[in-house]
Amino acid sequence: MKLQFDFLKLSEDWHYNKYEEPKDELKYLDNITLDDDIAKLVEEPYEHGAKKRVHIGDTAVKVNNTNINERSVCMRDVGYTENDYFIEFNNDILPDIVELMKEKYNLSYEHSCVIIIPPGQCMPIHGDTYSYLMRYMASDYPEVNYDLKKHVRRYLMFLTDWEWGQSIGAGNVVKWQWRKGDIFKWDHKLLHWSSNAGMKPVVFFEITGLEI
Repeated sequence: MKLQFDFLKLSEDWHYNKYEEPKDELKYLDNITLDDDIAKLVEEPYEHGAKKRVHIGDTAVKVNNTNINERSVCMRDVGYTENDYFIEFNNDILPDIVELMKEKYNLSYEHSCVIIIPPGQCMPIHGDTYSYLMRYMASDYPEVNYDLKKHVRRYLMFLTDWEWGQSIGAGNVVKWQWRKGDIFKWDHKLLHWSSNAGMKPVVFFEITGLEI
């Protein structure tokens, strides 16, 4: 089956050889002791402002991003349905963690989110487009000059301990056995994903910003 979406276009610097020995595409950086109790967010996400995000999107609405639109069509073609989803909290849900990560990694013009992947769900393979950051910078900070590859940073921090059946991957690297507070990053626009074949949710915090 030939996919209608070409993943090879996303990361120009990667080899795209499935059988190449894994290197350091998905990097463990550090662990931070977290005091935030996210139990209520996980138990009652929608009551705390979370949104259900269906991977194939709303078939009646196109987003202003060719890459995302083409990927959504491909997902529908290969069998993803409206029952395949994740749960997302946008900015300001964990302000203390935002400030901690900004200071630790010298980030500015940042935005963040918290993602819940329920049991039996996944975050399908994709490469980042940084479309939100680009729109945000163009509308609010048009005077700031930056280069996507040189200056954009994205970090993922797990908010729950690893459970059997859960994994995260990027390139040819797959990780498991993470602990709450573990921080990871991956190479620019590299393919990555997360799967939850376990019995508890995967929950992580993600922040994107500029290091300039």
